[in-house]
Amino acid sequence: MSPEWIPLLFAAAVIVLLLVVLRPRAQSWRTTICRLAVMEAVYLGMAYLLLDVLEHPPAEALVGAILMAAMAGAIPSRYYRKVAREK
Repeated sequence: MSPEWIPLLFAAAVIVLLLVVLRPRAQSWRTTICRLAVMEAVYLGMAYLLLDVLEHPPAEALVGAILMAAMAGAIPSRYYRKVAREK
C-alpha cells in the first residue's frame, strides 16, 4: 500500500468514529451499520478513483473523497432504514 493512502485511511477512521459517537439515540445499530457501510464505500471508492485512476495528489483526493462522504451523509435517514429493513 502506498503512503498516499495513510491520510485517506485516517479520514475513513474519523468518519466511522464520528458516525458512531454522534449517532442519534433513536437510531438503531442496524441503521447505523448500514449508514457506515454506505458512507465508507462511497468515501473509499472515490478515494481510489481520485488517487489511483485519475492520479491526483493525496490532498486533492482527500478533499474530494470527504466531499463525496458528506454528500452520502446528506442522504435522508429513511433510505438507510429501508436498506436496514426497518420500519
